[in-house]
Amino acid sequence: MSSSTARQLRHGFSENLRFALLTDFFDADQEQMPEDAGLLAAARSEIEALNARHPYRNGDMFFLFHRPRRWNARERKWMGEERKRGKLAALNAFLRGGDLREGAGTQFMDIVGDTGSLRDVRYVITLDTDTQLPRDAARELVGTLAHPLNRAVLDPVRRVVLRGYGILQPRVGISMNGQQRTSYARLYGSEPGIDPYTRAVSDVYQDLFLEGSFVGKGIYDIDAFDGALAGRMPDNRILSHDLLEGCYARAGLVSDVQLYEDYPTSYAIDVKRRHRWIRGDWQIAQWVFPQVPMDGGGRHRNPL
Repeated sequence: MSSSTARQLRHGFSENLRFALLTDFFDADQEQMPEDAGLLAAARSEIEALNARHPYRNGDMFFLFHRPRRWNARERKWMGEERKRGKLAALNAFLRGGDLREGAGTQFMDIVGDTGSLRDVRYVITLDTDTQLPRDAARELVGTLAHPLNRAVLDPVRRVVLRGYGILQPRVGISMNGQQRTSYARLYGSEPGIDPYTRAVSDVYQDLFLEGSFVGKGIYDIDAFDGALAGRMPDNRILSHDLLEGCYARAGLVSDVQLYEDYPTSYAIDVKRRHRWIRGDWQIAQWVFPQVPMDGGGRHRNPL
């Protein structure tokens, strides 16, 4: 937890804000590795220490949701099922499953924290490991998504959001700390800090079509997100799932709220990320056709 987050907690930033880690083990050639137990025990200990340091009168504020490895025949690896998309689907199912007892009927092998306070959670802000959430950004995102004009209206037949937004995508800038880590990041990371006057003050998709592009870091309405996406995408075939999620659940760009993340520290890491993006774009190119693949096999009419 950053020092800014601690200050927010001490000053009563929000009694309704919770922090959770959604974690998987690294991909492996076997289901269990010797270091797994130690890593999980360390994570559990740190979450419990945070809850002890920042007590809350209505349950805990910090949580750990950890999934086991599953065998992936296509990758020939033991890994977290569907990676980030699978973690969010498991979290949504847990929050809307009705039984929030530890480990009860969930896809998680270990849950740390008193989850009773999560029964009424309405929104999830999803962040990557290197994403920084500035002070008041969560409050602004929740307030924008909860506005009556932005509340999602789901078509029950086509299962797409017709009006309002199921997802809001803030701007994402390069953090100063991340840019200073290596010479490569300094060279290619562009200008650090806030530049609200010349960058991302407008977006062609939002301006022309009233929809933005979801890049995986933002806020979503659990019910709208799950209603539009449950059972939609085939397994092991969609890397750029966030772009499709933004289409089905209707994403809106919030240009006056900004998150920060680190720039890749080396050429090899940057190229690997771009290669993954290109693969993902080719995979979802078939969504321009009248028929698209669906979970469980087969095809169905494209509602987008």
